[in-house]
Amino acid sequence: MISFGFWNLIIVILVALVIKNNWRLDDEEETWKNSLFLKSSVIQQLIQFFRQPIVSFLVLAGVVLVVTRFLCYTGWLVYFLNQPDPPLWDFKSYYVASRLAHQHLSPFNVEIFNQSFCIITKVCGFIPPFVYPPNIIPLIWFLGYFSLNTAFKISVVMHILAIGLALWGANILLESKSRVLRTICTISVALIYGLVRDFQVGNIAIFVAVLILWMFILARKHQDIPAGIFLGLALCKPTLAALFILYFLLKRRFSLVFVSLVTVTSLIFLGLALTGNSLTQFLSDADRGFSLWLNDPSVSPYISISRLDLMVVGPRLFPNNPFFAKLFSDIIVLILVGLVSWYWYLQQSFTAWSKKIHLTEMVLVSCLSISINYSQETSSVMLIPAAVFLLNDLLYQIRHCTFSKKRMSVWLAGVCCLAVQTAVIHGWLIGSLAKHWKVKAGELPYIMKVTIFALPSYAVLGITLSILVLAISSVRQKQILKFES
Repeated sequence: MISFGFWNLIIVILVALVIKNNWRLDDEEETWKNSLFLKSSVIQQLIQFFRQPIVSFLVLAGVVLVVTRFLCYTGWLVYFLNQPDPPLWDFKSYYVASRLAHQHLSPFNVEIFNQSFCIITKVCGFIPPFVYPPNIIPLIWFLGYFSLNTAFKISVVMHILAIGLALWGANILLESKSRVLRTICTISVALIYGLVRDFQVGNIAIFVAVLILWMFILARKHQDIPAGIFLGLALCKPTLAALFILYFLLKRRFSLVFVSLVTVTSLIFLGLALTGNSLTQFLSDADRGFSLWLNDPSVSPYISISRLDLMVVGPRLFPNNPFFAKLFSDIIVLILVGLVSWYWYLQQSFTAWSKKIHLTEMVLVSCLSISINYSQETSSVMLIPAAVFLLNDLLYQIRHCTFSKKRMSVWLAGVCCLAVQTAVIHGWLIGSLAKHWKVKAGELPYIMKVTIFALPSYAVLGITLSILVLAISSVRQKQILKFES
């Protein structure tokens, strides 16, 4: 039998050949030769440094090894998840909910869900309640037709397809046709931790992110009906998608909003009918289930190490004062929403209150979706447009502007914050350090809670602020260019 080391070597060689063949600027090369940005003394020194053979080799070797590790890990994960009884915790909840719906029983009832989870998955004890809205039931209905292991395999295939669609959508939004930039974009998006984490636990965040990504692509082409259907489907996880309803209302894309609301309303009543629920009974069960769900250690803002949203910042800084903890988090959120609203006003004023959809606006709404609402590691897939925005912004600077140390500092800050949302921080740093303490018992040292274990939340705030600064300065640059022309 051929060893895994041999296959690893083959993958390294193949990745190196693919990257080598795609590491060229193509039609961008002529534009870059005339770029005032690249003619800056600072950039010229960097270019000379990276052109040194040893430095160039080390950079490309690093990229090859990172991509190889990602591919090997993904392959191992696919194999591991296809073993008997894989630990797809989130997916097991969807599967049990689907099976209950097939029996015309309500997964929103805490006792029914807990008992059925124990019988179907053989995992018993305290099971977090099923707190999704009823419009998710028609979307997961098909799972109930299969055995647990077959449903696992279907989930793995669907996640792989969703990751492919996410990478494809990101390349569509990239404002360059050059192979090297498309390669960099693909690698940057693939390294976002949410893609792998969602795969590991079988969550639906990747599907919601893909629906929103392609909804945006369709909306830019004024295909409001399919875009509205995609948004309506994405509302099965409202914490990630609900803000886009408000955004499109403000953009006066009423047909898109109408279609999305019709879609989600139809799914809600269909979900209630499939589970034998009335609306009042569902609300009663959901209220009770939500109260129990808040007591789960992975949800508690005081001890959870997996949450990304800013609502955990206050509780971590002021663990013994709930009033100040909530007030501090609310103030941060209000300031952030205020700054995004200010940018939106500037952008709309510049474009004469246009209905046109801009990538920057979509990125900021995506960032707000995971920063002001409950979100965990899987939700970082919503940062896919942020990775594309940072690449597009760099391209804009190279093509149209001179080098600015202040602007590049902000851009680099955004890149560093995005790098925090990779497995380097989540898996290797936070995951390994958490093993030294009883996290679910809340035994983390205070200094660790407010530093290393809070890095993902700080990074989401940093990404949002960096994009805001870059976006506002771009609006002003465009105003100057328009005035000069």
